[in-house]
Amino acid sequence: MKYSILILTLVLGLSTLAASVQDNVTSGSDSLEYLFVITGDSGTYADSKLTLSGTPIVVFNYLGSTREVGHFLVGTFIEVWQKNSSIYNAKPPNGTLSVLSEKGSGNAVIAVSSPSATLSSITFDTKF
Repeated sequence: MKYSILILTLVLGLSTLAASVQDNVTSGSDSLEYLFVITGDSGTYADSKLTLSGTPIVVFNYLGSTREVGHFLVGTFIEVWQKNSSIYNAKPPNGTLSVLSEKGSGNAVIAVSSPSATLSSITFDTKF
């Protein structure tokens, strides 16, 4: 199954320190909420694995009172996930998968786990 545009939005609680938001997202201490948006130009779904291709960056938005935003490479997102893996393995985060194509659009709520990435793609284990 291949789509022209895929958007995967994840709301995750991350551990952070109080420096810059970029450093916060990749550090570890107090739990703060972030919204992550990963956009791909194509994707596949097979055997409960979702792969988004054309995803070099991940956009984040801190959902606290400072309302800060930023972005980093998909590899940094994997590092953040690995640093918080005990949290995410115990309770996999939900995301909204939005599919836009010439034939229309659709949304699905999915639970994601076990991300892996290349320079321009990311793969998750999923449950609908």
